[in-house]
Amino acid sequence: MKQNTTQAIPFELVYSRTTILPVEIEVNTYPTEPITEDNFQKMLLRRTYDLIETLENKWRKAADNIQKSQKKQKKRHDNQLPEKPVEFKIGDKVLLYCTKAEKQ
Repeated sequence: MKQNTTQAIPFELVYSRTTILPVEIEVNTYPTEPITEDNFQKMLLRRTYDLIETLENKWRKAADNIQKSQKKQKKRHDNQLPEKPVEFKIGDKVLLYCTKAEKQ
């Protein structure tokens, strides 16, 4: 399931691959194909190149999506603020709210 802010699956951002389902263990798909002495170096190189190519691009795309989301959230927040800030004068009655008293 894609995360809303990054528009990416968190597992893929960390490991640069999709998750392996239990059924895939029986079907022998990459990256669950059996490792032998002959194909170990080949698989290791392929995995390294996959990480180099894809992971950095995914991180950049996620960072761009985070910035877009933050700008959108800021705009939404700023639209909810009143046009003119409230100005208080000496002698005005205000509500003093203390959150510390609520937590005790």
